[in-house]
Amino acid sequence: MIKISTLGLIAALVLSLYGNFYLMSNNFDLHEQVNEIHSKNVELSDQISSLTFKTNNLETKLLEPDKAILPESNFQNTLDESNTRSIKAVAVRPILVRNGFFQNVQYAGTVMNIEVSIHEGTGLILVNTAIPTGVDFQSSSKIAVGVAEDYLQTDLSNTDIIFSITSDKNEDLQAVDGQSAGAAMTVLLISSLQDKKLNDNVIMTGTINPDMSIGDVGGIPEKADASGKSKANIFLVPSKQGIIFVEECNESKTGNFVYRSCSSEAKPLSPITEEKYGMKTIEVSNIGDALLYFQ
Repeated sequence: MIKISTLGLIAALVLSLYGNFYLMSNNFDLHEQVNEIHSKNVELSDQISSLTFKTNNLETKLLEPDKAILPESNFQNTLDESNTRSIKAVAVRPILVRNGFFQNVQYAGTVMNIEVSIHEGTGLILVNTAIPTGVDFQSSSKIAVGVAEDYLQTDLSNTDIIFSITSDKNEDLQAVDGQSAGAAMTVLLISSLQDKKLNDNVIMTGTINPDMSIGDVGGIPEKADASGKSKANIFLVPSKQGIIFVEECNESKTGNFVYRSCSSEAKPLSPITEEKYGMKTIEVSNIGDALLYFQ
């Protein structure tokens, strides 16, 4: 009996020692896992802190205007909706004329009013018209913003720019080619960003090109007529377009026959508009030249 009891005690002791060893081994593994999780938590905390710091710096940079390029006071003024400015531009619209069974298309000038408002934003460029129009206005507005950035050496990617275009007869806008208002839109935007007033007695036509040059347009005689009737003192046109072709006809009679011969001659437009409306017609080749007359 003593021998069996001694063997039982030894077996119990061996089992106890094995159990203690097993528990100690598990505790050691758990301790290692806890240390590893703690290390990962510390690493993640450092990464979160770094990202937070970068985000705060980025937000600060986005909210601050570039003071070295555009003075803060002027820039902040342009973000005030009450500082909205406007400019007049002239375009042509087609008119369908019927004569009995026949019909033909004639063209007439029309004056548009363009307003711009500038707000803090994400770089949106929008065109608001009373009647839906084609892509020409939108295309011209994007080029106008790009030229304004180059001319002023500033970045407008953190601003929203809205051009609003109206006319005395809003239905006319549906037939107007928006490209011919591009130069006027550019003058308006640059002057607004500079916080400078515009001369209301000046009106212009011309497209705007990315290199700041003013491109050719059609319908100069019709646009000159509309500008003169709007009481403008100066009519700005693209370079080499300050002329008008005047048709002159001569008649001669031989016996019972009357012969008529006509020829077209290019003449300066300004003397004609000055005599008829008291309005000078002046050619401008780039946006800088146009700004001299408007500002």
